[in-house]
Amino acid sequence: MISLPHISRAAIGPTLLGVLIVALALLVHPAPRPSLAPASVVAEVAPAQTTTGPLQGTSITVQWLDIVIAEDVIPPADQQAFANELEQALTYVSSRLGSGPSERITAYVGLEASCGIHGVAYTNERMVQVYTCSSLPRGRAVNILAHEFVHQLAQDRYGERHLQGDLILLEGLATWGAGSYWLSGEESFRAFVMPWLAAGTSLPLATSYVGRPIGDMNTLYYQWASFVEFLMQVYGRERFDALYVTGSSDPGSADYQGVYGKPLAELEQEWRAWVITSP
Repeated sequence: MISLPHISRAAIGPTLLGVLIVALALLVHPAPRPSLAPASVVAEVAPAQTTTGPLQGTSITVQWLDIVIAEDVIPPADQQAFANELEQALTYVSSRLGSGPSERITAYVGLEASCGIHGVAYTNERMVQVYTCSSLPRGRAVNILAHEFVHQLAQDRYGERHLQGDLILLEGLATWGAGSYWLSGEESFRAFVMPWLAAGTSLPLATSYVGRPIGDMNTLYYQWASFVEFLMQVYGRERFDALYVTGSSDPGSADYQGVYGKPLAELEQEWRAWVITSP
């Protein structure tokens, strides 16, 4: 899916999750390089559907979430369990990020008639959406919303500078923050991308996915998550937080030199060495 900076609907329209709406194929993470994200995250290609009017469906309220589930998406008997799973996902990603929501979040679960799956976040409006269908496991919607929740938490943590975040950091943080919901059994994003770097099939970090194959978008999201993991583990969270608010949307636009005393190219080489020497 196309993912734009998380800007309000009143600005340039919805932010679509770059969560890789690709054809469902692989069920495990193969070596040396998967062409798809874990099948637990993705399903078939779906149009860039969003809901801009009043939300229609069953409403369920949990601790931090106001959830609206459209008709014929989640069986009524399963809706409360699904709502609890979303709350658990929000608690999990809040713990990984180190900060929770500043206010309640609306989560809308819409019907995707073609039975694809995709998500969107309106972070200025505190709304996340996922589109799925009854024949897909509900866990996939939870996985996608885990990513979207992190986008909302990032705006809560960093303020409106989040809206202009360097795409490497913006989508990298959302993917990293989703953690086990995206790792398909791997212990870390470092381990997930290591086969790609070892095989020489990775992409430069400052690559835009616009106009590129879906497989490249998938690769970039996981590489960016691993790079975020590297920056936090090697240089610490304080520097990462300082870096996050310096971007201007384009991948590679953050002030790496000013924060780390090194350009992105040098940090990228350090990251690649760090990944390859993964224990």
